Parts: sequence; C-alpha cells; structure tokens
Amino acid sequence: MTKNVDETDMAILRVLTKNARASYREIASEIKVAVGTVQHRMQKMEAKGILEGFMPIINYNALGYEVDAIIALEAPRDTELLWNMLKKHKNVKSSYYTTGGTDLFIRVQFRKTADLYDFLKKDLTDKHVKKSTTYIVLEKEKNRNKLLMK
Repeated sequence: MTKNVDETDMAILRVLTKNARASYREIASEIKVAVGTVQHRMQKMEAKGILEGFMPIINYNALGYEVDAIIALEAPRDTELLWNMLKKHKNVKSSYYTTGGTDLFIRVQFRKTADLYDFLKKDLTDKHVKKSTTYIVLEKEKNRNKLLMK
C-alpha cells in the first residue's frame, strides 16, 4: 500500500468505484468493518485530498450531444490565456497541460459536427492557437471509473 492509505481504505475505495452512492452502512457491510470506521476513514481521505467529491456520470450522448472529440493544441505564445479561456467554455469537458509537442489537450462535446466546426473556427483562432489536431471519439470505454491500485 501507499503511505496515504491502507487495505481498509482501499476496500472502501473499491466499493465507491463500483457505487459512489453506497451508504456508510452498505460499505461497512461489504468490507466487514463498523459503520463508524467507514465514516471516519472517508472523512480522513477527504481531508487528505484522496476523495475529492462525488459526481454523477452524465451520458451526454443521451442528452443529444453526439459529437465527442479530443483536440491537441499548440499555443503560439500565451498558453495561460488559452488555458483560462478554454476552462470557461461550456463545451470543454476537460483540459490538460501536457509535455511534448502539444501544449494542451481538451475534450469537447457538441450536439452536431457543425457546432464543433464553429468552435474550431471561432474559438481556436490564430490569435490563440498555433496548431490544432482534432480527433473524433468513435467509441468510449463503458467503465469510466477504475481504481488503479489493487
């Protein structure tokens, strides 16, 4: 185990990975510890920043956002300006500073390809972006929440 968690913490994380809505009682029953232990451990993991919150997984395709894309961006100069602009854009689901030839990767979701095209023309202009490469997501892995440690 790492220095931040022990086997009990990992067991709690495994249950939460399968069902983030599991109650303290359900988790305690599954891993065979007291309810108070689960509550205390989860509070400690939140305080340490290991657990950062609980969010629903939204299927944007079911809401009519059919175009999912990953875009690699090279900024001409001010990467910070581009980063801040993209974080505020409603269709940018996530953004990443990276090493290598690409400065940023962003994940975007749009209702149709015309909306993506408008975004590329209007928001990723020469003023902000030196070069962009767009990858359309054809298929996603269904299990989006994996626990890396066993």
